[in-house]
Amino acid sequence: MDPVEITAGRLHLRPWQPSDADVVLAACSDPETQRWTTVPSPYTREHARAYLEESCPAGWAAGTALTFAVCDSTTGAVLASVALRRAMHEAWDVGYWAVPAARGQGVVSEALGVLCRWGFAQLGAERIEWYAEVGNWASRRTAERAGFTVEGVLRNGLPSRDGRRDCWIGARLAGDPEGDTAAR
Repeated sequence: MDPVEITAGRLHLRPWQPSDADVVLAACSDPETQRWTTVPSPYTREHARAYLEESCPAGWAAGTALTFAVCDSTTGAVLASVALRRAMHEAWDVGYWAVPAARGQGVVSEALGVLCRWGFAQLGAERIEWYAEVGNWASRRTAERAGFTVEGVLRNGLPSRDGRRDCWIGARLAGDPEGDTAAR
């Protein structure tokens, strides 16, 4: 699959570029990103290079991991990362993180909404799943604001650096209404 770009209001989603290495290095070295994701620890410049020059292009080429840099559509500044990845049973799942300065501004939930609409319309996705370690309330609220319905807990459902952890699972379906599911 060829990489695509999506502009939606204040956000522009584009494929990652090798020139984004400093942003990826800083974001993936951040303690909160380290705490809640499985990025290597410590995260090095070589990890960022391999991610940008090997993993992301390979995911697009295979059509299995479609990863976007989320940028301010006016300044071009990178604010976050969002991805759609092939999951089990013909579903997709999402992954995301935000640069520390962009947290708490609704950037990721807005980008996830854009990503899901694109996935439903362009990929024919019927179900897009979200997973987060139980206790990662920031991720849960982000997903809920993006229209994901929390469906339950998977015991030992998520790998982590020190074993498996319980995780929440949620999903958006192609016909689900837009908006904050926690507010409904």
